[in-house]
Parts: sequence; C-alpha cells; structure tokens
Amino acid sequence: MVGDPPYRVAVDAGHGGNDPGARGVVEEKQVTAATAAALLQWLEQDPNYIPLQTRESFDATATPAQRAAVASAQSPQLLLSIHGNSAPEGSAASGFECYPSVPGRTWHQESYYFAQQLAQGMQAAGAKLRGHGGIRYIYYQGEVKQLVESTHTEVRDERSFTLLEDVNCPAVLAEQCFVTSEEDVAQFGSEEGCKTVARVYYEAICAYFGTQPLDTPL
Repeated sequence: MVGDPPYRVAVDAGHGGNDPGARGVVEEKQVTAATAAALLQWLEQDPNYIPLQTRESFDATATPAQRAAVASAQSPQLLLSIHGNSAPEGSAASGFECYPSVPGRTWHQESYYFAQQLAQGMQAAGAKLRGHGGIRYIYYQGEVKQLVESTHTEVRDERSFTLLEDVNCPAVLAEQCFVTSEEDVAQFGSEEGCKTVARVYYEAICAYFGTQPLDTPL
C-alpha cells in the first residue's frame, strides 16, 4: 500500500567529493553521479514523483550516516543508493548485484520487492546477475564485511550498510557494474551506459509504485 502520488523518492549517489570510491577504468564517484543525475531528470519530468537528494551536490563530501539523516528529514517513501563495484587486479568479476534492507528490519519486505524490480530490469538490459537473482545481504561484524545470499533469511543482530539501517523508508543499495571491468564499464558505466542504467532504475521505481513510466524520448 503506497498511497497516492506524488511519491517522494530519495536518490543517493554513493561516494563523491573527497571520496572517489572504487577506482578502475573509471572512478566510482563519476559513475554514481552521472547515473543519479540522469535518474533525477526522469523523476523531475514525471509528475508522479518528487525527487529528493541526500546532499546538496555530488561534489559534496558526506558520510553515509549524514546522507541517511538528510534523506530521512525529507520523509522519503523509497531510497536508492547508487554504487559501482570493484575487484582486485587480474579479476574478471563483472555484473550487477543489489542489497536491500536485511531480514527482520521494518522495511525488509518492501526493500526486497524493490530490489527484485531493479535486478529484473538490469538483467533485461543485458547485465549478468551476481548471487541469487542479483540480490544479496551485507552484514558487518566489527570492521569485517560479510556477504550472504538472499536465501539466508534468518534475522541477525549485526548491522548492514549504514544508509539502509538509518533511513526511515524502504531502501536498496545497487552495485550497477564493476568499475574494474572494461566490458562492464562500456555497457553500464560509460556516459551512455549510466543513462541506460538510470532508465532501468526509473522503470523499477515506477514498477514499485505502480505508475506508468514516461515514454523514452527519441
């Protein structure tokens, strides 16, 4: 039950400012900013949505906790945090994966449903899905990050990503491509690739809220 539009959607570009994120063929912050900017354009054009941001500009440096606080203050109904993945030198890792709010949290079911829309959209766009249907969970044990597949539905005490834990709405963190993979970057991390992904994300948001996406411009 999502109520009537317009819906308030927070778009978070991971990293930025003094934090470049992962480095590879491109810097992660370039990919996240380009994708977020294109997604915000779609949402701004669509009267069904009120786009929100988690900081004043993509060049501003802000911690995940600060960005979650800015988002929550604007009463969002959904949050998407955009990221790029990376792998050690010599690795051929590629593909899409996303992380919803973990089992046991208030917004887990809604977050998981949104993650499904994102993963299905990226697969249809030609991305390889990593993990079980492209959806995984992250837990932190101290400073150690543990990845588990979404088939692991037990409720755990450890925290997941700060942004997912601290925002007061359903939320998903998406790793749209590996910035360390030339093929991945060409498809989903280049200037055109980021626009392609932004459209996928926009259509996933529309699917989540049950609205008709705007036509793709010629």
